[in-house]
Amino acid sequence: MLVILNPQSNAGTALQRWQPVERALRERHPGMTVELPADADQAVKLVRAQLETPDGGAPEVIVAAGGDGMVNLVLNAIMDPETDRPRRGAERVALGAIGLGSSNDFHKPLRPASTIAGVAVRVDAADAETVDVGKATMLLPDGSRVVRYFLLNASMGLVAAGNDSFNHATGALAWLKSRNVEAAIVATALRNIATHRPLRLEVRGTDWTHTAPITNIGVLKSVHFAGGMYYDTPVTRTDGRFDVNIWAASGRLRILGLIAGLYRGAFSGSPLAICHRDTTVELRPERPVPLELDGEITLVESARLEVLPRTLKVCAA
Repeated sequence: MLVILNPQSNAGTALQRWQPVERALRERHPGMTVELPADADQAVKLVRAQLETPDGGAPEVIVAAGGDGMVNLVLNAIMDPETDRPRRGAERVALGAIGLGSSNDFHKPLRPASTIAGVAVRVDAADAETVDVGKATMLLPDGSRVVRYFLLNASMGLVAAGNDSFNHATGALAWLKSRNVEAAIVATALRNIATHRPLRLEVRGTDWTHTAPITNIGVLKSVHFAGGMYYDTPVTRTDGRFDVNIWAASGRLRILGLIAGLYRGAFSGSPLAICHRDTTVELRPERPVPLELDGEITLVESARLEVLPRTLKVCAA
């Protein structure tokens, strides 16, 4: 088992939270290897070097220890854009995770039996299931095209802007983030709502379109996002579909009401909710805007999102 650990997760608290988890895991997995890459590029190189180990020597589980962004990084190191499948050498590898980040949506719904010292842990290959992977083909402002994969969700609009602000928190918000993540998420949301303007966006599904201004769009393989919020729509990790949840453009008070409902898992009954299910979605904003994939932000001109059914082995929660 190979663990790729991001010590900077959750405002630099990851190493402290990792120590009791490491002690417990070494008792169960004495051959475990732990790597602390200096940056994202080195993390990708470490994963791919392990996958290229000759004579079938790739680890049974590659574990992303950090937040949802770390899971996304390891996912993209494993996937091959030439085939939209795991790279050669990764066919039998399962993706695991240890939730040392601020949100850890990959681990939700969290089962207490799947924790060590209060940290969510998914590392057992025996419990792995083969899940859907989202593929995003993005047109960047410089004219280039980039492919990225995601396991949880994509968003454009208010949530993506909030994630961007949260990821780059400074000053009082950074201080709050280091002490109370949920409070920092709420503070970030309030600040972004105060400055939010509806996004003019053309959305195209297989047999439907939406062209009215929106507050947000979520394209989901998991209902959980942004800490404690979650949708009540039916998507699962293995159903071969996205839930496409659009927040209609509205005033700030109604948006606050919608967000309050999302903390109770109430969305589809809202008058602002527009819900679709599809295998492919195209997003064409009127100007370059942030696209969020599993909490990671890319500025895009447009994006095509598609489901790759039952593509990757993932350790079950």
